[in-house]
Amino acid sequence: MYSPKITRRQALSGMAATGVFSQYGPARAAKPYDPPGALLDAAKKDGQLILYTAAFPEVMQDVISEFNKRFPFIRVNMVRASGGQLITRVQSEAASGKLEADVLDHSDRGQTKAIEDLFADYAPPNAGDYMESALVSPKLWPTITPAWSIAWNPEIVKDPPRSWAALCDPKYTGQIGQVIGPSGGTTWTRVMFERQVLGEDYWARQAAVKPKLFPSGAPLSDAVVRGEIGIAPLIFNIVYPKKQAGAPIDAVYPSDGVPISPYGSGMMKAAKHKAAAQLWLDWCLSDEGQIQSIRDQGNLTALKTPPIAPVGFDPARDRLWTPDFKQFQSLHDAWLEDWNKVYGYRQ
Repeated sequence: MYSPKITRRQALSGMAATGVFSQYGPARAAKPYDPPGALLDAAKKDGQLILYTAAFPEVMQDVISEFNKRFPFIRVNMVRASGGQLITRVQSEAASGKLEADVLDHSDRGQTKAIEDLFADYAPPNAGDYMESALVSPKLWPTITPAWSIAWNPEIVKDPPRSWAALCDPKYTGQIGQVIGPSGGTTWTRVMFERQVLGEDYWARQAAVKPKLFPSGAPLSDAVVRGEIGIAPLIFNIVYPKKQAGAPIDAVYPSDGVPISPYGSGMMKAAKHKAAAQLWLDWCLSDEGQIQSIRDQGNLTALKTPPIAPVGFDPARDRLWTPDFKQFQSLHDAWLEDWNKVYGYRQ
């Protein structure tokens, strides 16, 4: 799904661009979402939509339930698969003329950008409220914006690290777990941030504290809760529901930068329920939908100014980091090959 491999020299020359640092603007009042009557009538006639998503099913079911509080006449049929499997399914169905999805909701903007021709022209009513750095196509929109945090088990870690740099401190040797670099677009964002912002030697310094490697954030977060691992970089939306449920896990946004990985979601050109699909996307991207994502899921937002204060995030202090998208694609293979060597990981 990514651009062809580039040479090591070309990869290193890409260090000049280091993504975009940004901060939220001043807090503002939330705008109500009032869909046009014609859209509501057409969506009622559709009565349903088919959503293909790479998000955790429990998370997306919560979003569907909140959506149905406003629009109970739309049945959202969710099809969930991991990122690569989902893209493969979409391509296979499209090639045979049998694509079922009305909406594709995906965590890797690189993979959705690669199949951009399968998406319909679409923009939400509040398109101008979104950060340009979060947008990779006029057809793809950040319905969800996960952000990286540093998590720990407070029952066994009394002096937790609060920055990326601190994860290289020898005193944490053997206590840290980490999701493997090749696990997907969200982790690739973290890997890019580490090398471009924290220094080309960061991986080697961090690998020296002997982190245990995990295939994804779900088993790693469970290992933190069980006390098998004391500390872990994790997407905050994995930590937040566990903490809310009383599990022994806490997290902080790193003081030296917060990498975010906005989703690339959109309406399929072959959608059979276009009005219902538009209503879903419009609501998810509205202030109302983003408030639900922030408040209930522990996400940030790609809106220039959040309609509510994100959980645990200080807009005046914490800095967001979004990767340069061309480099997100072009550096992928070469840099992950380097990452695998530094951490001794074999696929």
